[in-house]
Amino acid sequence: MKRIVVLSQILSLAMMWIFASQTWASAVVTDTAQTIQVTGLEAYPQIAIALVVWLLVAFVGRYTKTLFGRFMLTCVSLLTVAILSPIWFESAAGSLTILSPLIAKATGVSDWPAQSELISIGTYNHLSADMFVIFLIVGFIASITGSWIPSKGLKVTPLTTRIDNLPSW
Repeated sequence: MKRIVVLSQILSLAMMWIFASQTWASAVVTDTAQTIQVTGLEAYPQIAIALVVWLLVAFVGRYTKTLFGRFMLTCVSLLTVAILSPIWFESAAGSLTILSPLIAKATGVSDWPAQSELISIGTYNHLSADMFVIFLIVGFIASITGSWIPSKGLKVTPLTTRIDNLPSW
C-alpha cells in the first residue's frame, strides 16, 4: 500500500509539473499585434518551490516512523497546499490578470482596467489549470495518506513515540 501511495505522489507531482508548464493564458496586444502568453510556472513562481518541497516530503515520508515526524510532514503538506490555494480561485475564475506583468512590459501601462482595453482575443486554458488543481488534490491526499501508513514489515503503531520505547528497569 505504501508503494502505491508513493507512486501516486510522484506521478501527481510529475503531472502537476507538466500542467504547470503549459500555457495558461494568452492574449494579443491590439496596438502591436503581439501575442502574449504565460505558463503557470511564470504566473505563479511559488509552484516550483512547492513542487520541490512536495518531492522532498514524498521521499522523507517513506522513512519517518515517529508520531512527531508524521505530524510535521502533515503540517508541511498542509502549508504547501495553503501556498498554492490562490491558484484554485484563479483557475476557477479564468482571470486574465495573470497576464498583467507581461502586458505592462509590452505596453508600459500598469493599470489592469486600462490593460484589459489594450488586449483582444484573450484566452484562458482551463484544462491545464484545472488539471493542475485536480492533481494537486490527488497529491495532497497521497501525501497525507503516505505519511500515516506504516511501512511494510514494521510492527510499530502509528502513535508510537520515543517515550513508549524507553527500556523498563
